[in-house]
Amino acid sequence: MSDKTLSKQAVSALIHFLYNFFVYFIFIVPFDLWRKATTRLANQRENGGLDLSKNTSKWPFLSFLNTFILDFLIDGFIFMVYVLALPVAIIVMISGGFGGFISTLLAAYFAPVGMSLLRDFLQLLVLPFNKFLSWASKPAQHLDLDIKNK
Repeated sequence: MSDKTLSKQAVSALIHFLYNFFVYFIFIVPFDLWRKATTRLANQRENGGLDLSKNTSKWPFLSFLNTFILDFLIDGFIFMVYVLALPVAIIVMISGGFGGFISTLLAAYFAPVGMSLLRDFLQLLVLPFNKFLSWASKPAQHLDLDIKNK
C-alpha cells in the first residue's frame, strides 16, 4: 500500500469519525430518538396498543404493565420533553437567567438519549422473566423431561 493511499484513507477515516461523532451523534441522534418515540406512540394509538380487551396473553395485566411502562410511558416522556422544553426554558430564564434557559434547552434536547437508554436497560431486565414465562407455558412434553430413564 502506498503512502498516498494510506493518507487518503486516513483523511477519509478522520472525516468519517468527526462527522459521525460531532454531527450525527450529537446533533441528529437525539432528534431521531424523539421522532421514533413519536412514531411508536402514534402507531400505538392507531392499533389500540393499550386496550386491555385486545390483550390475548395468559397474563393480561402483566402484559399491560409491560406495554404501559416500556412502550407507552417512556415514549410519552421522550415525546413530552420536546413539547415542554421551550415553555419550561422560558420560565427558567425568567427566574434564573439566560444560562438556565440554555441549560434547560440542552438538557431537554439530549434527554431522549438518556430515556432511550433507560428503556433499553429495562427491556433487558425483563428478558429473563419473558424467557421464564415462555418456558413455563410449554406443555409437559416440551419441558425436556425424560421420565422413562429414571
